[in-house]
Amino acid sequence: MTRKRALAITILVLLAASVVTASIMLSGKRDDSPTVSEPLGTNAEGFEISPVAAGEGGTTMGPDGVTPIGYPPTCEGAYAAAINYHRADQTLDKNWEKTRMTLKYIAADQRALNDSIEVSDELVKEHGLQDYAVTDVRSLGIFKPLNCESGKSARVIVSDMTLATFPDSDPYIVIKAGPTEVIWKNGDWKLVPVNDPREGETLNLQLQMKTIPAITSEIIDALFTADDGRAISREGWMVVNNATR
Repeated sequence: MTRKRALAITILVLLAASVVTASIMLSGKRDDSPTVSEPLGTNAEGFEISPVAAGEGGTTMGPDGVTPIGYPPTCEGAYAAAINYHRADQTLDKNWEKTRMTLKYIAADQRALNDSIEVSDELVKEHGLQDYAVTDVRSLGIFKPLNCESGKSARVIVSDMTLATFPDSDPYIVIKAGPTEVIWKNGDWKLVPVNDPREGETLNLQLQMKTIPAITSEIIDALFTADDGRAISREGWMVVNNATR
């Protein structure tokens, strides 16, 4: 195996780690009852529309210019932070240097962050700044609150669509959902590592495409279908109110 292929595979493993960990979430069980404001209605796919909007919720932007920071200590603030931080955490593109600075701000554990970004730094050093993993959290825009305590912590399953373009690999799309956890620290929500894999259902779909597709009911149905053809429950899932479809 060549060095650059090994780097690409390592990056993919890091990006997909949330899918492995998500198994604890998608069985329909919750750690406790999360605090969710009254939904704004139900969309055509049957998801309740949340007051939370992707790409919003903070008082200012992080160094990358796209990740909001400075949230209120409410559960809605926590959910917005989790969604927005997830996008930053899954992205490795030409804006990497500023994304890296943003990750340092939003991370609760700097040592764990340094370990996770080391491989990305190595890939960029060897191959330059490229759009290796471009992540979008608005196209699909669904999430599932699991638990939240205002001003303390929250745990959310966040979905994303990522266009992966690595050396020695054809471009493809990964649609997945994984757990994101935030804690209240130093006057803002901070991202913490999630390491608690268990057996169960996951959401994961890979498409051989070169651009992020428009979300269709067929894609959502495929995402919520297990390998054995069994339908995965959509109970508890919500959609951000600014989903782009």
